[in-house]
Amino acid sequence: GVQTCALPINQPKQPNPNNPKPSSSTVISIASWNLQIFGMSKASNQTLLNYYADKLNDYDIFIIQEIRDSSETAIDTLADKLPTYKYIVSERAGQSSSKEQYAIFYNNRVRLINYHDFQSEYQQSMQRPPLRATFTSNKWNFTIYTIHTDPDTVSADLTVLQTIIGTPSADVLILGDLNADGSYYDENNRQHFTNWKWVIENNIDTTVAASSNTYDRIIINGMATNNFLSFGVMNDVHSSQSDHYLVYATFSNTTP
Repeated sequence: GVQTCALPINQPKQPNPNNPKPSSSTVISIASWNLQIFGMSKASNQTLLNYYADKLNDYDIFIIQEIRDSSETAIDTLADKLPTYKYIVSERAGQSSSKEQYAIFYNNRVRLINYHDFQSEYQQSMQRPPLRATFTSNKWNFTIYTIHTDPDTVSADLTVLQTIIGTPSADVLILGDLNADGSYYDENNRQHFTNWKWVIENNIDTTVAASSNTYDRIIINGMATNNFLSFGVMNDVHSSQSDHYLVYATFSNTTP
């Protein structure tokens, strides 16, 4: 199963004024960040941990991707820097010796209803099966799926993800490093989630490298579009910190 760590929840700090994300009691902010091989090496670097925590603290929910740590303690070290958040962590997933986990952090502006890790059911059919979590905030109930697709099998992974999600009857958001661009995926001729809104559009660069690629995505179904407000990319990232930018979107919680 998925472990949950109950950390004490205090009032979250005020958002960083340098972040363009709007802050309001009626706005929920959700982010995703691939931290590039986040393990004990990065977790033992206090400067790096403080940088991550300072950036992530601006969001009500944030997803950490590419946790690679056989000891499964690195993410706890980051969590210690974020005492106003609770979090859930997926099982270690991967068909080779290289295994990754997802973590979903959330503050007290949202309430976790339930979560499910698809690793045991889908490990044979995809490298890193998704983690699902359903939340509620004010009048808004929504379900998040996060996945880090395998660059070699992006299309196949997204096909499986479509099967898992099916035709939802409620608000659904997909966030993560989908590798949905470049040589991995034809973003201009998408075959997946074609009737959904791709919030992070094809012209957005989400990578630190000199080349421009939209690997990281936020995709929402039609039912979530009436809550959607804005999106952004936090690109204050150096290659020593990650090879990906953080992507985020904001939503109104005043409508169902």
